[in-house]
Parts: sequence; C-alpha cells; structure tokens
Amino acid sequence: MTLTNLNSASLRSLIKLTERKEALVLEIKKIEAQLSSLILGKALPAGKRRGRPAKAAAAVKSVKRAKRGTLKTKIYAALRAAGDEGLKVPALSKKIGVKSQNVHVWLSSTGKKLPEIKRIGKGHFKLQEKARGNEA
Repeated sequence: MTLTNLNSASLRSLIKLTERKEALVLEIKKIEAQLSSLILGKALPAGKRRGRPAKAAAAVKSVKRAKRGTLKTKIYAALRAAGDEGLKVPALSKKIGVKSQNVHVWLSSTGKKLPEIKRIGKGHFKLQEKARGNEA
C-alpha cells in the first residue's frame, strides 16, 4: 500500500488497529510486571480488586437471633388460638411476625415430624391437640 492509494476509510482502520495494538502492548507490559514481581517474591502493586467490596463497619447491622424453639412456640400459640379452622401460612406469618418463607420451611421440615400439626389444605394448617382420655 502506498500513500497515494490511501483513502479516509483505510486511514481510519489503520488508526483503530494502531490504537488496539498499543493497548495490547500496554496490557502485556502489565502482565510481565506482575509475573516478574511474583517470581522475585515482591508484593503485587495495589490494583483494582475483583469481587464484592467489603462492607463498611458502620453499615453492618447486628442481627440478634431468636432463642431455640421460639418459632415453634409462636406457631403453636397462633394455631391454638385459630382453633379448628386453622390458619393459612400468610395469615400465620403475619400473626407471629415472621416471614412466610420461614414459616413454610419450618412447617415442611420440623412441623411435618410433629403429629399434632395437621395439614388441612394447601398451605393451611391446624393444631390438633392430643386427646386426653379419662383413665379410671
């Protein structure tokens, strides 16, 4: 290619290619510097970190966990108060002040093992007290 055959389109493409080449050469120099610092055992220069940034100490909220068995006692009390009609999970969660998802998980895992909690419909539960017989 001679200078007489050069038009504006080919000149633009030459400029773009040259800029791209310069950027790649700069990137290679950075990689070589990192490699040499690793080989020599020097610390890497502080660069841009990847990943999620650390939380600021002031922004971190301390969340207190409830005591063991608290959710069970709340669910039992709410279902006992509801009587034979029982409660659906959204109403139950509102009543005891816990997320619906947490109530669903508790009922499907722990609640399933308890014979006094009966499922009477989709997402609908009631408490069936143990019958006390008069033994005489």
